Amino acid sequence: MFWQRLQLASWTCLVLLLGYFLGTFAMQLEEAQSPSPVIPLHRDIHRRAPIVHIEEINNGKIVGVVGTGARLVIGHEVIIPRPDRSFTIDAEPFLVNIIDTPVPPGMQFVASSRGKNYYPISSSAGQKLTPENRIYFRTEVEAERAGYKPGK
Repeated sequence: MFWQRLQLASWTCLVLLLGYFLGTFAMQLEEAQSPSPVIPLHRDIHRRAPIVHIEEINNGKIVGVVGTGARLVIGHEVIIPRPDRSFTIDAEPFLVNIIDTPVPPGMQFVASSRGKNYYPISSSAGQKLTPENRIYFRTEVEAERAGYKPGK
């Protein structure tokens, strides 16, 4: 009885494998005989856009290629590419962290909550103060009443 079941299982596996291989062969044969589908090509009617391709920042320089018909302007400077349309420009202006801190209306002086001096808002010392620590005053008298002295 055991041998009969084993023989039946063997024949079943053999039939399944034969069916799989014949089916795969038939599909490959059919694909080889049928022509590939025809894909119609249409003319591109869209206007070509000029492209500036930034490739990398390497050793503090921005490296890229200016496509035909494209212009590259950074700030107020027009970048003239080399004859092969490649360019390399200094990346330093883009790597500066500019912090723009709004000043409350009417305020003329600023001090640091951690310091002892006050400065005019437009002074370089006043602009260097950490934004989180700034305290603003309308007049010098207000700053002095708060315990601050004029900065140098």
